[in-house]
Amino acid sequence: MTTKLPGHERPAPESGGPAAASAQLSRTYWAWLAGVAWTSVGVNLLSFGLVWAATDHSAALAGPLLLISTIPRVTLSLLGGAVADRYGPARIMLGSDVLMTAVMAAVAVFLLGRDASPALLVLAAAALAVTFAFYEPAAGAIPKFLVPPAALPRAISARQLVAHGSQLVGPVLGGLAVGLAGLPLAFALGAAGFAGMAVILLALRRRMPMRAPHSPDGGAGEPGLWSRMRAGLAVVLRTPVLRGISVLVAAFAAFVIPFAALLVPVLARAREWDAAAAGTIAGTYGGGVALVAVLVMWRRGFARAGLAVIGGMGLAGIGMVAFAFAPAVEAGLAAGLLVGVGTGLFVTHLGPIFVAAAPPEAMSRVSAVLLMAQSLPLLAVNPGLGVAAERLPPGVVVAVWGGLAVVVGVLALTSTALRRMRRPQ
Repeated sequence: MTTKLPGHERPAPESGGPAAASAQLSRTYWAWLAGVAWTSVGVNLLSFGLVWAATDHSAALAGPLLLISTIPRVTLSLLGGAVADRYGPARIMLGSDVLMTAVMAAVAVFLLGRDASPALLVLAAAALAVTFAFYEPAAGAIPKFLVPPAALPRAISARQLVAHGSQLVGPVLGGLAVGLAGLPLAFALGAAGFAGMAVILLALRRRMPMRAPHSPDGGAGEPGLWSRMRAGLAVVLRTPVLRGISVLVAAFAAFVIPFAALLVPVLARAREWDAAAAGTIAGTYGGGVALVAVLVMWRRGFARAGLAVIGGMGLAGIGMVAFAFAPAVEAGLAAGLLVGVGTGLFVTHLGPIFVAAAPPEAMSRVSAVLLMAQSLPLLAVNPGLGVAAERLPPGVVVAVWGGLAVVVGVLALTSTALRRMRRPQ
């Protein structure tokens, strides 16, 4: 028998009839998402400042900083998910926000009148990465408790827009902050980002999942964190939909995610297109993702979400192949838009299914597994693609990678569980 706790009930409709309200997002969710946006801008701002400061010492230092940002997401995320499921996802978010506000503010004060040493930069990057290994699984669980199933497509699309927006705005503000007052201002603004989310969580605490689902007393009978980690992984492995989605996400991370950040600059330089052209193509890719996210927020996306996910994978691959053979920048822009539309279809239709299928008591751990499935391939793929592009014509590398994405999409059609996935109702 399970006990329903305060903060874990589905939100009641705030206006309108039940049918209309079931697909609407509550004010609580919008307020929480505003906090996510505020924090994300601050984190992206600070991340840019750290990498920029690293290049002031040595270009070789920037690479390890980026690697440090990825490794904890692979090694610690499942632990972070287990902690969030044990103590409550909103409580973990709040604790992380308070801790990082204090740490980032202290570093900002320490750096006044000083230059940031390489050791300090590495420690700051490690602190951010470890914190987010706990923070992201908890944040990934929140929509499960704030949004009715029918509204999940809109909720995930809105969060996707926030993520893309912060990735665009954060580095711009980071460059302005570092240029205006150096790294101390970047740390101070990063601290402000975490503090803003903490204030919002405190204001919303009566409507947020502050306590662990189905764990009312936290008594001696509670399983340990190691047992929770294994149980969370087992949930994904024994649930066909969750298992299939995790495999698809890993493939998508390996074959499509490197497109804008790595493959576009490499091929643009080989074609002797300038940096502005490469940046515009990458921006067009982001615009394609945003376009689909807006449409899904408006119309809730396709009812046969599984086919939309698989089609998005295939469409992104076709766009990459087209980009590999693009004879001019204009064709490259069209191909980049196609890859972005495919990516948008994939992420906006897959996320709601994943959240709806995950059990509430394991939501953070299931989110952690998905985060690991996305992060682990990038550790091997990004360096490997760089080496391949040096030894082979970049166009061939891009075409092969896009072709592999198409092959994965075709293979996914053979999975009955994936093919029959439908939009949550």
